Amino acid sequence: MRCRAVIDTNIWIRILLKGRVTLPILEAFNEEKFQLVVSQPLIEELHLVWNRPRLRARIEASQAMRLEKQLQYRAIWIDLETVPPNCLDPKDLPVLAMAIDSKADVIVSGDDDLRADEALRTAMEAFGIRLLGVNSFLEYLAKKCE
Repeated sequence: MRCRAVIDTNIWIRILLKGRVTLPILEAFNEEKFQLVVSQPLIEELHLVWNRPRLRARIEASQAMRLEKQLQYRAIWIDLETVPPNCLDPKDLPVLAMAIDSKADVIVSGDDDLRADEALRTAMEAFGIRLLGVNSFLEYLAKKCE
C-alpha cells in the first residue's frame, strides 16, 4: 500500500534548485511510489517562494510552473479543517493541518525546527504521522510504502 505524504515547500524549492539529495523525492512522486497530499495554502506558498527575486534568478520558471501543475493535478487535495498542535513556527501550521486532515503517514521537511521539536513530534505521532527528513523518507519509502 502506498503511503500518504505531505512534502513541505522547502523540499519542493530544493527540488527546483536541482538539489541532488531531494531529486529522488520528485522521481518517487513521478513513479507513484507515494500519494502526495496538497492544499491551496501549500500551492500558494510554493508559488510565492519560488518567485522571490533571489530564487527566481536560480529557478527556471517553466519548471516551477510545470511542478505546480503536477501538484495540482496529480496530488490529493485537502481542505484544511483541523487546528493542529502548536509548533515553533506558525507558518508550519498549514502543513500540520494538511497531514492530520488527510490522514497522512508522513510529513517530509527540511525544516530542522519542525523535525527537532519533540513535543510536536509526539503530538503528531498521536495522529499516526511521522516527521521525516529527505533521507529518512526515502528509506521509509523503500521499507514501508511498496
